[in-house]
Amino acid sequence: MGLFSKEACTFCGTEVGALKRSKLATKEFICNECKRKTNYFARMSYTSRDAARHMMDTLAQEAADFEASFDTAEGRFAKAERSFNTWDLGSKRIHYRSNTTIGAFQLNMSEMSRYEVNPVFWFDTMIPYEFKGEGDDFFSETHRSKFMDAAANHVEVDVTKGDDGKVIHCMITIPYDDACIREIKIESDTDDAAPFYDLADRINSDRRAWLGKAEFDAERKNRMQVRNLGDTAAAALKAAVSGGDATEAVKKGIDMANDIEEGKVKQSFWGKLFKK
Repeated sequence: MGLFSKEACTFCGTEVGALKRSKLATKEFICNECKRKTNYFARMSYTSRDAARHMMDTLAQEAADFEASFDTAEGRFAKAERSFNTWDLGSKRIHYRSNTTIGAFQLNMSEMSRYEVNPVFWFDTMIPYEFKGEGDDFFSETHRSKFMDAAANHVEVDVTKGDDGKVIHCMITIPYDDACIREIKIESDTDDAAPFYDLADRINSDRRAWLGKAEFDAERKNRMQVRNLGDTAAAALKAAVSGGDATEAVKKGIDMANDIEEGKVKQSFWGKLFKK
């Protein structure tokens, strides 16, 4: 199999040479055109055929849902800026935005322009990759619990200095626990590390904001469930005393409890629960 030999793309069937294809983890080939339908940061050597197909089928919808999420962001900890913020990192210009309500972010740079979709990344996946073999459920859960550590700064900056002690190169590493992406690296020759640290701090702080909102939402749901339980008990007792049907009051309470868990209920200033 030489440099000029051709292999068929497992997705479109086009036969392409070595410079226009990549080999998947499952040993099939993917042509550059089909590769551009996947995630720019995905490593094909980690990616199975099924995983590549899944990316092709879902990335566009994820991006559309992320765009729509800016219209519905709300809450005390919500931080959702539709416009991209820009960092000049040496020879690279990086654009970044996040929505801490849903816990997702996007990165964009010129090298990604030939890819069809600007992918969405998730804060709960932004932890160091760990291979999970069969029977590793306990250790996997322990590993996954790391994303709840608000003190962790998972995004790091590596700085390379020359013999004279001056900065010559910087790299941001965003760990990512995904079968196709084990880390997101952005690097460039530069004499100024400050913008790299600034971007890393921004991503880390947005992750903490998302965690804060998740904890706040859980606490708020618990308070509403307690209120609903009391209201349901009072309504059932009132129905029983008046000769009515307490079953209907209990059913309404169960429906309200389910709606609270699904985020379909709000609480007024006076503690009254009502549907959105």
